[in-house]
Amino acid sequence: MSHDEKAGFLQHIEPSLKDGSFVKMSFSKYRGGDSEFKGLMVNLISTIEGERLSFRFSYKTKDVVKNYEIAKGISLVSEITGKDFLAATLFTTNEDYSLDYSKKRVPTLHTRKPAFGTALSREHNREKHRIVDPASEYFYLLGISSKEGRVHSDKYDKFRQVDKFIEIVDSLVATSELKDKSEISATDLGSGKSYITFALYDYLTNTKGMNAKVKGIEQRKELADLSNKTAIQCCFNSLSFMEGKISDGDSDSADIVTALHACDTATDDAIAFALRNNAELILLAPCCQKYVRKRMHIPEDLKPVFAHGILEERLAVILTDSLRALVLEHFGFETKVFEFISSEHTARNTMITGVRQKDTGKRNMKALNEIEMIKEKFGIEDFYLDKILDLHKQ
Repeated sequence: MSHDEKAGFLQHIEPSLKDGSFVKMSFSKYRGGDSEFKGLMVNLISTIEGERLSFRFSYKTKDVVKNYEIAKGISLVSEITGKDFLAATLFTTNEDYSLDYSKKRVPTLHTRKPAFGTALSREHNREKHRIVDPASEYFYLLGISSKEGRVHSDKYDKFRQVDKFIEIVDSLVATSELKDKSEISATDLGSGKSYITFALYDYLTNTKGMNAKVKGIEQRKELADLSNKTAIQCCFNSLSFMEGKISDGDSDSADIVTALHACDTATDDAIAFALRNNAELILLAPCCQKYVRKRMHIPEDLKPVFAHGILEERLAVILTDSLRALVLEHFGFETKVFEFISSEHTARNTMITGVRQKDTGKRNMKALNEIEMIKEKFGIEDFYLDKILDLHKQ
C-alpha cells in the first residue's frame, strides 16, 4: 500500500511537465541531519541546454540552486521523498497532490483543488531564462513579485533592469581579478529600495558561491531600515544597510562599488569612494548631469550644432560621462560606456563600467592629457570630480 501511494504521487509529475500544467513542487518535514536546512522548492526552468528541474535548497543563511535534466530530477524526487522529506506537494493547474508520511513512515496521498490557476508557458520560460530568480523571497518582500514568483505587471521593467544589471556584473566579474576570489565585498551607493543590492548579494553568495559582505548606503532612513528588516527576514546575514550620503561613505574595503541613478555630482562622489576603497569593479548609471552644463562654453565653430537647449544638454551629458570614463582610465581601469537598458522598457540610461587592470603603480597620463584637452576645448574650469580628486596634482 505504501509503495502504491508514493507511486501514485510520482506518476503525476511527468505528465504535468509534458502538458504544461506543472507549477512547482515543495518539500517539508525534513529528516536529514543538517540543522541549517529550511526547505526545498522545485521549479521548471528553461536553459540554453533545454528544460531543467531546478532544485532550490534553502538554508538559514543562503540558498543553493541545482539544475537537473528532467529524468534525473524526477529520479531525485523519488529518492528523497519518504527518506529526507516526509511531506511533498506537487502543484499543477489541474489538481494539487500531497504525499504525507506518518510517524511510522506510512504515506497517504491527498488530492486537492489547484492553488494556482495558471502556469508560465514553456515558450514564456524559454524567453525568460535569467540569472536572477523572480521567485526569490526578497523579490516578494520588496513588492516585485507574488508569493508564487510571478513578477507584477507594473514591476516588470524594474525586474528586467535588475536582471540586466546582474548579467553585466556576471560578465565583468569573469574578466576581473575577482573571478577566483572566495571572499568578496561590495557597496551599493544610494541603494534606494535596494532591489539591486539584494540581487547582487544573492548573485555573489548563491550563484557564485562566494563569502560575500554587501552593504547598501541610502540617504533616506526609512528605506535603509526597511531594507535591513527585509535582509533579516531573508536570513541574509552579511547584507546590511546604513543611512548616509554617498559623499559620507566610510572607508571599508569594497571590491565592487555600484551607484545607479546617483544624481549629478553624487556619481562623482561614488567614483571617489570606489578609488579610495581600492575597488576592482565599478558600475555607474549616472543621471541629472548638471554641474558641467553650468560651466561649459560652446566653441564658436560648434555653436550652430548646439544652438538648441536640448542639444546643449545632451552635449553636457556626453562631456560629463566621457570625463568620468577618462578619470577611471587614468587610475588604471578598463572602461566601457553603453546603454544600460533598452529605451523601449525604461528611459534611456547610460552605464559606465570600470574593471581595474593589474596595478603597475603608474597612472595613465594619456587619459589625463585627454581630460585637459576636453576642458580647454569647452572652457571647463573644473568638472567636480577632478577637483575632489586633486587631478591637477597628478
